[in-house]
Parts: sequence; structure tokens; C-alpha cells
Amino acid sequence: MIKRLQLIKLVLLSSLFLVGTTAVQAQVKDQIYLISSPGDSVKGQIDSITKNEVTVRVNGVPRKLAANDVSRIQFLDSPTEVLQAAAMFRKGQLKDARAELAKVNLDAIQNNLVKQEVAYMLAAVDARSALAGDGDKNQAGNLLVAFLQQHADSYHYYEVVELFGDLAYAVGSFDKAAEQYTILTTSPWADLQIKGTLRLANSTVGKGEYVAALVMFEKVAAVPATTPLMQATVSEAKAGQARCLGETGKAVAGIALTDKLIKDNDPKTQKQLFAQAYNAQGVCYRSNKQPKDAILAFLHTHLIFNESADAHAESLYHLSQLWIEVSKADRAQDSKRLLREKYAGTFWEQKSRAE
Repeated sequence: MIKRLQLIKLVLLSSLFLVGTTAVQAQVKDQIYLISSPGDSVKGQIDSITKNEVTVRVNGVPRKLAANDVSRIQFLDSPTEVLQAAAMFRKGQLKDARAELAKVNLDAIQNNLVKQEVAYMLAAVDARSALAGDGDKNQAGNLLVAFLQQHADSYHYYEVVELFGDLAYAVGSFDKAAEQYTILTTSPWADLQIKGTLRLANSTVGKGEYVAALVMFEKVAAVPATTPLMQATVSEAKAGQARCLGETGKAVAGIALTDKLIKDNDPKTQKQLFAQAYNAQGVCYRSNKQPKDAILAFLHTHLIFNESADAHAESLYHLSQLWIEVSKADRAQDSKRLLREKYAGTFWEQKSRAE
């Protein structure tokens, strides 16, 4: 009898242990990683997701997280292929991520939020690849539109809106790009509003409305730069400001501004800024009837700071014209050929082809 009672106690204890384990597993369902604290994650069960916030239940208590502070969400029931694709995507290994996503069996996934993550990565991988010059921008844009229509409450919403704006900008659809960037300016967060204003200014430049763009660039350039990210944003705005000065008859002031940007920043860590600054400087020199100086400025972007597809394409466009001005027709042809081979379908390639 004693042995029987002991056995019953062991069975009861084991049952209690299993129940406790199940309760813990139910509670720690998902992990939310925050930009503000990248070393930690918030663990709990997600109650709801909107474009503005994620609500997660931690130890039974709802906690609201701003969507712009969420870097990623790892759902406990995500298939291995989804987790591996997400890791590759974060590292910028876009082709590998696409290949891994191709292995995902969507029909076997029960969690609609996991399906939404897959849809987001498929669209974002194609968009980022296309922006880098590898892929069809229009097809990538269609995927982004489909995502926005089907998942308007995703915490990726504003990121996808920005990507769609960038694709529209790259192919010269500046009105469409402006629509997307205006959405960013209406977001709940000041930093994204400022970023949206900067992008909106760029699309306004694309439309040739330099006076209006200059006002926007000046607004962003006047923002106190209290973080490295904001410092980069303000510096980009100053490069845009210099470009508009060159386009509105104030080239000397624009050149002085680009000289200061180049002097005050680090070319090793701010390559995109340097591409923008040298392109703006080239525009100013060209406007000021200094073709040789303009060539030198655009060559900096072409030969050194060519990681940004749009900036590199612009430099090639100007070089294809400036080389002719200094009687270097062969070099002009080389620049035009490279522009057409590397950046076919972009705004700058289309502009070159139309002239």
C-alpha cells in the first residue's frame, strides 16, 4: 500500500510538472526584439499587431510596443526555413534568403502572422534586390502593393511604404514616390516624419521643383542632430540643399556647402552621404560653367562612392555629357554604355536614352 501511495504521488507530481511546463510554453510564445535594446527580447504572447504598435502579454499583463522600435518578431511556431530566411535577410544575403523562402510550405503554416512575415520578406527581398540593380523594379513594386493591400496593419507597414516610394523614385515616378513619402510624414514618430520630409524633398527635386525642395531640405537641415542617425539625416538634407542652390543660381554657395560636408564627415563610414555630396557638387560646378571641376566631382561618385545605385547612375548620366564638353567623346560613350548596361530602366538611364 505504501509503495502504491508513493507511485500515485510521483504520477501527480509529474502531472503537475508537465502542466507547469505547458503553461510556461504557452506564455513564452513569441519573442520581440527592439531597436532600443538589441541585446534583449520581450517574451510573451502577442495579442495584436497594428502598423503603429505591437501588444504583447507578458506574465499576463499587456504591454504595448511602438512599431518603429520593433526590429523583428520571432514566432515560436515559425518553420525552420522561415527562421533561416529571416537570418539571411537581416545579414543582407538576399539571394540566399529568397532561395530559403522558396522552400516554405505556406499551406502547412497555421499562424497567419507567420504567413504575413513570409509575404513581407518575399516582397522586401525583391524590392531591395531591384533597388540594388538586380531585378525587375515594376514586379517588385507589385509585390509591395499587394502586401500593403493585404496586410495594412503589419508592423512593417511604414518600411514597405518607404520601399515602394524608393522603387517609384528609382524609375522616375516622382509623383507616386511623393505619395508614399507623404505617408511617412504623417506617421506618429518625429524621426520618421523627418525622414519622410527628406525623401519627399528628393522626389520634389526629381520633378524639377527646386525652390519647393529647397524649403524642405532646409527644414530637415535645421533639426537638432542628437543621434548618429539624425546626424546622417541632417547631412543628407544639406547635400540636397546644396544641389538646389546649384539649380537655382546659387552655385557658389552650394559648392561651399558641399566642401564643408566633405570636410566634416568620414568617407569610410558615410559612403552614401559622400556620393550625394559629390553629385550635388558636380551639379553646382556644372551650373557654374566649370565642366572639368564637375567631372572631377562626379568621378568621385563613379569610382569611389558607387554603392548607391541611384547616385552612381546619376554620376554616369552627367559624365556621359560632360566628357563631350571637354572633347572626350570616347569616355562619354563608355559612361553611357555603362549606364545602360548596369542601370537599365532607371530614371537616369531613361533620361539619357531620351536625349
